[in-house]
Amino acid sequence: MKILLLGTRGVAEDSDAYYRQYLDFFKTASSQSQTAVDVVHALIDDLFIAVGDGTFTIRDIRNDADLSEYAAVLIRGHIHEHIDSVKTVSMYLKLYNIPSINDYSMFRTASKLIQAVHFHIYGLPVAQTVFVTPAVIANLDKLPFGYPCIMKATNGSHGNYNYKLNGPEDVVRVMTEDGDKHTFVLQRFMPNDCDFRVLVAGDELLIIKRSAAGDSHLNNTSQGGDAELVDPSTLPAEIIEQSRLIVKKINMSVAGVDVLYDQSTQNYSFLEVNSQPQLMTGAFIEEKAKLMSNFFDSIIDATPSTN
Repeated sequence: MKILLLGTRGVAEDSDAYYRQYLDFFKTASSQSQTAVDVVHALIDDLFIAVGDGTFTIRDIRNDADLSEYAAVLIRGHIHEHIDSVKTVSMYLKLYNIPSINDYSMFRTASKLIQAVHFHIYGLPVAQTVFVTPAVIANLDKLPFGYPCIMKATNGSHGNYNYKLNGPEDVVRVMTEDGDKHTFVLQRFMPNDCDFRVLVAGDELLIIKRSAAGDSHLNNTSQGGDAELVDPSTLPAEIIEQSRLIVKKINMSVAGVDVLYDQSTQNYSFLEVNSQPQLMTGAFIEEKAKLMSNFFDSIIDATPSTN
């Protein structure tokens, strides 16, 4: 039985030496077990995580094994500093019924990596997304998609720290300039002429069409994009229902779901769920106020009377 000890950098000056002590400890512990146990170790930095376009893979590059091949994964280290990747690992292991020691799949995070995983798990279309680790940086010629591609901070918002890159050298440049201030994902570029913000408030919704300004790849109004209020029939009914579904699945009541028409695949693809969408700022403030008014009415109507 092979168990992976998955650690994080920063726990000691020499992370590998630190985790080798754990390997010695577990070797002693396993000698008392009735089952032959082989414990190997890797760091989060050694993982290749890719999700989207119908696939979900996490591979341990150090030990040349998919995480689904292990009998269990023991996670130790600075968990909260790496919660998006640790949560992703826990969610992946759950899909294969592999014990995660401990299970961090219930932790809450708005990470774009986690959102891509949620889209995949709940059957919503999402472009393939790769979490950027040193293992990925060392293998930029082996990405599951070509260039140009999109690189964005896992916790970025309003189009900040979001780049359209033309080659591996651009990825390295952005990482160098960022100086470890952010974690990033790479995502397959989807040619488009607009995206749609589906603003969901309970059972109510507004749909805002957003178009980039000039030659920008960003459709965000906060980045100068144009906005147009459109009828819900503009989008396929399935996309509307999937937008409602993902908001409920991640236990939100008010959220902005971003979706675009991918001209390369001729299909819609989900981008992200914004749990703090612009309400009293941005475009169509009066319409947003009406949306929230209807939402408040629905809450009151659903609240049992105490009289």
